[in-house]
Order: sequence, then C-alpha cells, then structure tokens
Amino acid sequence: MLGNLDAGGKEQRYKAIEVAASSYPVSSLCKLFKVSRSGYYAYLKRKNVDRDKEAALLISQVYARYEGKYGYRQIQLFLWHDDGVWMNHKKVLRLMQKLGIQAEIRRKRRVNMTYQAGERVAENLLNRNFTAEKPNQKWVTDVTQYRVGERWLYLSAVKDLFNN
Repeated sequence: MLGNLDAGGKEQRYKAIEVAASSYPVSSLCKLFKVSRSGYYAYLKRKNVDRDKEAALLISQVYARYEGKYGYRQIQLFLWHDDGVWMNHKKVLRLMQKLGIQAEIRRKRRVNMTYQAGERVAENLLNRNFTAEKPNQKWVTDVTQYRVGERWLYLSAVKDLFNN
C-alpha cells in the first residue's frame, strides 16, 4: 500500500501522517514513518506560517519607494542603507520573484538631430581630406558631453591634423 516508508523527506512523511491521522493514532503513524511525534506537531504548527512575510513587506516598500526602477541587487543595498536591514541578495531575489516584481528596464534616450531648411549648418571645408602639409593649417575639434550627477560637463578636444 505505502511502498517504501522511508522514501521522500520528512515533510512528505508528515503529510502522509496528516492524511492518515483521521483513521489511525498519530503515535503509531509516527513510529511507522520513523519520525518523532513532537516533530510532527511542530510541522503542523509551522505549516501555515509565512516566515518571510515581514521581509516581503519591506522589499515591496523599498520597491515602491524607488518606483520600481531597481532590481534585487540595488534593493538589497537600499534595505541596508535606508532601513538598516541586512538581507541576503538571494533571499531578496527569491522574494521579488514570489511577489512578481522586477526592475523596469529604462531605455536610453537617443537625440536625433534633424536640420530644418534655413538653419545654420557649418560648411564642409575639409571634404574628407584629413592631411596637412604644415602645422596650424587644419584643426579639427569634437565636443563630448558627460552627465555628472545632475549637471552636464562638456569636453572639447582640438587636434592639429599635421602632427596630431
């Protein structure tokens, strides 16, 4: 009927005892399945307890506070820095998956420069001829912008085409 009574983990054996407890005495079933009676009652006590309820609540609060922008690694850091709660990153990931929340992927903004008729556009003086016979004859430049915090910094490099 039951086959190998040692098969499966203790939790499976406890479940089998729970099913058969209405027909047989619990102490006999515990002996049959080779588990302690106190272990079985401890299983019944903790069966419906969610040990991660508070942690899941904290994670969802941090997720909402930062508008869902961050994944489990950043959420773990914010838990530590903002709330003083240290939680393993694997636990944060597991609970976020259980709650069905994940970081929103934010697309990088691309600026497409299109020129309208009548706008000022620099003349192409080099026509892709990037060699110079003497110094200070042809200079080229480029401007790069970097965002540092809330500010933009601009870097302008100037190059002499004769000797770089």
